[in-house]
Order: sequence, then C-alpha cells, then structure tokens
Amino acid sequence: MMTQTLLIFLLLAPATSAVADEQRVYVLGSSINLRKEPSKDAEVLKKLQIGTDCLVLEKPQAEWLKVRCGDKEGYASASLMGTEKPSVEALRAQARDPKRTLAQREESALRAATLSPEDVELQKELGTLFFEKNFDFIARLKKPTMKRAFSCSCGWETVNTCLRACSSSDLKDVKVRADTKKDLFVISVANGENVFVYRGKYKLNKKTTILTGEVLEQVSFNASPVMEKSIFLGIDKFPDNKWDLPVGQFVLDDASQAILNGLPKEWGLMKPDEWGNLLMQWDECGKRPFFLRFVSDMHGRWRILLEDIGLEGPTFYWVSAVTKHDNSLELVLEGRYGGTTRQQFKLPVSEEDIAYLGDTAYSSNIRRHPEKHHPCAQGGP
Repeated sequence: MMTQTLLIFLLLAPATSAVADEQRVYVLGSSINLRKEPSKDAEVLKKLQIGTDCLVLEKPQAEWLKVRCGDKEGYASASLMGTEKPSVEALRAQARDPKRTLAQREESALRAATLSPEDVELQKELGTLFFEKNFDFIARLKKPTMKRAFSCSCGWETVNTCLRACSSSDLKDVKVRADTKKDLFVISVANGENVFVYRGKYKLNKKTTILTGEVLEQVSFNASPVMEKSIFLGIDKFPDNKWDLPVGQFVLDDASQAILNGLPKEWGLMKPDEWGNLLMQWDECGKRPFFLRFVSDMHGRWRILLEDIGLEGPTFYWVSAVTKHDNSLELVLEGRYGGTTRQQFKLPVSEEDIAYLGDTAYSSNIRRHPEKHHPCAQGGP
C-alpha cells in the first residue's frame, strides 16, 4: 500500500501537466526498479537508489506511479515513493526501535546505510541485524526444508573460525562470515554475485574437536553493495587454491542427495586371501580398516575418499552425478586434479553385506569379517 501522505497528495492534485510537473516524490526503498510498464514483469529501465527525487507524470495506476527520474521515464512502486525526503537519523531510530520486527529494523538500517554509505557504525548495525534476523528465523523453525549433515575438524580453533574454514573449503573466490548462538549457526558466503546463507544446528565434541552439524535451511539472494559490505565488514576473501571450485559446482540435486544419504557413510576395504576368502584390510597405523567414505558438506557436494594399502593418503573424487539402477549406483566421479570416470557401485543384496566399486569389494559390516592387519611400515592413510 502506498503511504497515506503520498496518496492524498496525488488524488487532490490537479491533473494539469503544469501542476503534475511540481509533484516531486522521493525513493524510500534502499533500491527500487524503474520499469517500462506498470508491471512487476516489465523491463527494468533503471535502478533508483533511496533519496532519488522524481517528478510524477500521471495519476497513480493501482500501485504504480509514472515518474521521471533524471533522464528516464517509467513506472515505480507507489508504496516505495514518498513526498518527504528520507532522513538518515529517522531511519537509524527506526532500526534501533525494539518494538519493530527484526525484518523491519533491518530494512530501516539498510536504507540508512545506503543513504550514508561511509557511516561504519550503520554498517555494523545492519550486519548485526542481518544475523539476528537469521538466528531468530532458525530458532523458530518447525519444519526444516532439509537436513544436510556435515562435519569439520576444529583443532583448537573457536567454533566460529572452524565453521568459517569448513564452509570455505574447496571454494573459489569467496568471503565467509560465520556466527553462532548456543547450538545454532548462521553462515554467509559471498561469491561476488550472490550471498548464500546457511542456517542450522551444530555440536562440538571437545575431546575429539570434531564439529558435526546439519544445515536446516539454505537461501541465496543478490545483495546490494551496501548490504554485502555490512554483512562481511572487515572480512577478506579466502586465498584460492588451484583445485578450488566455483560456488554451486558439483552440488547434487535432491534425488541424488536422498540416494547417497540412504547409504552407510563408511565401507571397509576387502581383499581375497590365497583361498579366495574376503578379509577386512586393517590399517595398524590408524587402528581401523582402510575405508571407502562418502562425505557430504554443507553446500550439498559429495566426495568419495578411497584408501588402499601402501598409500599415504586417500584418493579424492567429487561425485558429479548419481543414477540408481536396481541394486547398483552409477557414479560420475571428478578427480580433484582433473579427469572424469564412471564407476558402478554394486550394492549388497538380500542378507549379504558386500558391495563393489568396480571390481573392489567393501563391507559396511566391518566387525563381521576376519581381519588382515597391515603394519605401519606398509603405509596407511
């Protein structure tokens, strides 16, 4: 709905062009679209920043005003125009008013910061309100849209630093900010085009320093320069590695996520002895089997880590596609340093617990099988 002052002003004003030229209005939204026609689907002629002054050319059409702003004529949303020029101090007061909703306060802070882009305190307030609004959202969430599990090794880092490092892993050209409140987290990732927001819950095992979490909601939006600067105030981009990926690359769709989530995440390596009996291959260095691991991250990407006897570390693949065929999965695997392969992961059938990736056998029932132990001298992960 347009503001009452603007509505009365326009309805009472004479319809002559001379009077219409005197009807000056100002942009109240932080940034609005000037469109070619009075429709949300019409071509955008220009982006109008808060405080821009325009001249009204015609009586309002429903929720639209025909205006001239500088050298452009078009239609703007009447609800985001007003007859009084917006004030930084008035907007700052609205942003600090605890009686207003967090969304309303954030919008007022954004408008104020856009009017006064050099005001660092306004930028800090806007960034704080952005995270407070997201924490309030996740605290009230009853029906998550996803439950995307992930884990991070934190060492002696703070939880915020750990989450920031974890969410930037293998990503190219990003800025990341991570905040926590009790067992909740909000992480924002910017790639120069969009801001991606991950909201969820976490738990830190202080003995192992392993942090586990679930992303319960994920959204993205195209942030204005002022909004992005406020969210990531004082935060630099992470340095890139040659194997880092653009945001979104190798993120699997919901059907593929469901398939992989239905599998055990760890499978122990099996090899036949001289009589053909399959034995679990046990790594004495790590005091555990050599594993095939399916590992997901908070972005929706999946990796396969393959360990074998004599290797110093696991072989790493991104899963770029998954297709289920009866009792097998066709996996399209991308090598970390390049190269694409297709592998069949043949699932166990009936009461069996042996699966095959290509010709190599694995079992998810690790303790059921006889073990062959390999000393550290023969290598290990």
